[in-house]
Amino acid sequence: MNSLPGEAEAGERLKRTALRDFEQIPDDEHKRRGTIFKLDLSRNDVPVPSLFKYALTLIGLTAYGPGEKVAWWVHFTYQGEWCELAYEKFGLRLYLRTEKPEEEARKTQVQIVKKLRSSMRTVEKLIVDAAPELLGKGDATVVNQHRSLRRAYEYFRERAVAPVFIEDKRITHEPIEGALIQLRYSFTSGKIQMQMNAFHDMIAAISAYISLLEHDLVLALAFNGFDPDRDNLTDVIGSRWGDKFDRVLGKDRDAARYRQRLTDVVERWRNPYSHGGFEKGHGATIYLHTPGVNAAVPIGLTSVRSSPLFSFMPASETDITQAFELFDEIDAWLESELPEGMRWINSGLDVRFDESFRALLAQAQQEDGFVGFLEFFEYHQAMIDNMDY
Repeated sequence: MNSLPGEAEAGERLKRTALRDFEQIPDDEHKRRGTIFKLDLSRNDVPVPSLFKYALTLIGLTAYGPGEKVAWWVHFTYQGEWCELAYEKFGLRLYLRTEKPEEEARKTQVQIVKKLRSSMRTVEKLIVDAAPELLGKGDATVVNQHRSLRRAYEYFRERAVAPVFIEDKRITHEPIEGALIQLRYSFTSGKIQMQMNAFHDMIAAISAYISLLEHDLVLALAFNGFDPDRDNLTDVIGSRWGDKFDRVLGKDRDAARYRQRLTDVVERWRNPYSHGGFEKGHGATIYLHTPGVNAAVPIGLTSVRSSPLFSFMPASETDITQAFELFDEIDAWLESELPEGMRWINSGLDVRFDESFRALLAQAQQEDGFVGFLEFFEYHQAMIDNMDY
């Protein structure tokens, strides 16, 4: 999609409303005199600088760039005064050349920013209306959050494997006059508290790992046959982790085996604590009032012993170790099954799904040049970050 539906109408609307005082620079502008005032605009002032540029281009102004230490710039006049909006290495800046005193110049700059902000309602509606189609067909870049999600998983995993030491606590109680039963002391086991903490951190680590896995599978899809004719990116992102797993890794012997083992861990440990405390089948979470038995009986009957809710100490050190060993095994398998996708993901680069990127990727894969392909994009991103155009 080279342009958004409704751009022409939006541009005409802006010319009549928020940006009606913005005009092209006249041909004799080189004769203008005056002082240039600079206004720095922070991210809080303008969260998405490119939207200001887009608004100005909608009314017919030209955006230039990139250039040395500047991504883009737009020249225009505001109420006859020369202006330039430039996205430079250290942020967005508005320049105003005028013969007015500084106080009036600063007021004019504030007015310009206010007008540009007013244009955002029209600009954002254009983009939001087109977003479902753009995202669905892959005209999108997905932010690579692998490292931050990985850190969350490793944080909880480390705490689960090596919980913070807690000493036993013994409290001696003073006798209570007149009490029939005297409690002489109470005892809290530090070891049991550490085991409970390790269990809670294991649940958090499992949840964090599944979140990480889902994220990586979406990113990896770009390198593993993403096809906008059959893969709606919105639907893929919103699907269950198991469906993502099947789409990216298939259903052959190894994939099916790892998926089942991971499902077993998720259903036993994570799901009961991420769905209101109810495990699959309600085995130990619902008790039936059973005629003849004269007791409330758990739905899981005698198989309830396998439920973490049945035990005073839900997870042992062995349970914790086995869960994390499985995750390590899956991580190693993913590196072998999705070598290109995982290498890109580990680089920290965001992932594009658009047709142009897919064509370049296909060419690199065909020519066995993926390493060079990745290095080029790493260099290109570093150039953008430093605005070394």
